[in-house]
Amino acid sequence: MRQAKRASSDPGNELQQLASAIGHLGGFVEGLRERVRLLEAVLENFPGGICVFDADLDMVLCNGRLRQMLDYPDTLFSAGYPSMEELFRFNARRGEYGPGDPEEQVSQRMRRARQRKAHVFERTRPNGTVVEVRGSPVSGGGFVTTYFDVTEQRRAQSMIAHMAHHDALTNLPNRTLFTDRLQTAIALAKRNGLMAVHSIDIDGFKTINDSLGHSTGDKLLIAAAERLSGAIRENDTVARLGGDEFAILQTGINEIADATVLARRVLSRFARPFEIDGREIIVRLSMGIAFAPKDATSNDEILVKAEQALERSKTGGGAIFSLYGATGKF
Repeated sequence: MRQAKRASSDPGNELQQLASAIGHLGGFVEGLRERVRLLEAVLENFPGGICVFDADLDMVLCNGRLRQMLDYPDTLFSAGYPSMEELFRFNARRGEYGPGDPEEQVSQRMRRARQRKAHVFERTRPNGTVVEVRGSPVSGGGFVTTYFDVTEQRRAQSMIAHMAHHDALTNLPNRTLFTDRLQTAIALAKRNGLMAVHSIDIDGFKTINDSLGHSTGDKLLIAAAERLSGAIRENDTVARLGGDEFAILQTGINEIADATVLARRVLSRFARPFEIDGREIIVRLSMGIAFAPKDATSNDEILVKAEQALERSKTGGGAIFSLYGATGKF
């Protein structure tokens, strides 16, 4: 027994065991280093910004893309990774969250952060870029937040939406957008008020287009759209419905005379010649006006009645406006 005990405490054997343990530990450390290198490579090649916070909401990791995207200076990281509260305070003080008390903005955001709820939102930065922010809680109380610059996607979506609702030549609202606004205006007028639809045609446009060419005709339509837009109030709508057919949606009027005042203003603006490519072109308009809820209570009905009033103006020689249901012309 004594001999076995002496053998077990043999210094050579203990050194051998220690060397083996150190070897295993070295392999573990090297494996850990390799995992850290792999994690760093993943973070730096991540297509957006990413940062990781621990249970105390202190940052423990972030990539260079995040610092670049959000314009974080090196001085913010000079003492190591900042806490979430420090980031919020830095952003608030430079106006990232808009007007308001910076400390209150920080407090509001920290209260939400402590709830540790997953979230997705977009923020438009002071420089105009749009950033999508996604936050996800992780086990142990930490948080992972990713940032993606979606400025170009939102710009493309906005452009597509604009094209779907605006005339490509004049950039005026098209029939689709006009119809949507008309439906809303009629609903409001039914409850309280009066609104008018002015149906407008350029007299003799086909002759101008055929004799002077489509390029001149297009330029004339653009110039006509500008004059019409200059005649209305900010809350009214002028639209190109197709060809030389335009319409004005006049909302929130008190009496029929308000519509006739606008019609006279439009006609007076078109009394002046247009100058297109050094050539003076005289253009006259015909207009027809119908009212809701006086004459109609639906989109189709008021458009038809405004068209009927327009036809009466055209058969009367043009350069005039007619009211639906009225016998006279103006």
